[in-house]
Amino acid sequence: MASSLDFDDFFRCEFARLVAFLVKMNFDRATSEDSASEAMLAARGKWATLRYPRAWVRKAAYGNAVESIERSREGIRRALSGGWLNTSNDHSVDDTLAAVVEQPQVEYLLAKLPERQRLVFAWHLDGFTNVEIAEALEMTSATVRSTLRHARDRLKKEFEGAAGPESAEGGAA
Repeated sequence: MASSLDFDDFFRCEFARLVAFLVKMNFDRATSEDSASEAMLAARGKWATLRYPRAWVRKAAYGNAVESIERSREGIRRALSGGWLNTSNDHSVDDTLAAVVEQPQVEYLLAKLPERQRLVFAWHLDGFTNVEIAEALEMTSATVRSTLRHARDRLKKEFEGAAGPESAEGGAA
């Protein structure tokens, strides 16, 4: 169906966008690049049979990134429970996990969305239609529209809250 050259063009056009998609999903850069690479490699192997490669690689890369984070967390949990990592009494296991597992400190509003809203909104920002998003994420179009509406409402509230009370009062006293 598709030639090798078509895949090369696809890779050149989509790889950076795929990494950016994962970063929008709040994954760190290294996890995003690794997960995108794995997805592209898998897409290359299935290239002749892929109908919607842009959607397929996003879904695969997202799954790869989630699995990567879970593997890291599980390894840390095992190390903690086995006594291989020292934790002071000041910190909980969750605090230690957060300190050990690299968490991106994204300072933009998308990071404040719940995961499902962030996922749907990232697909939307990547130019997919509601129907395409619904099909790729196995949702109804109505659910996608509703999720996007809730995400926009939340982003609007976060954005308005980011101005802070000082702006309403003319600055701090």
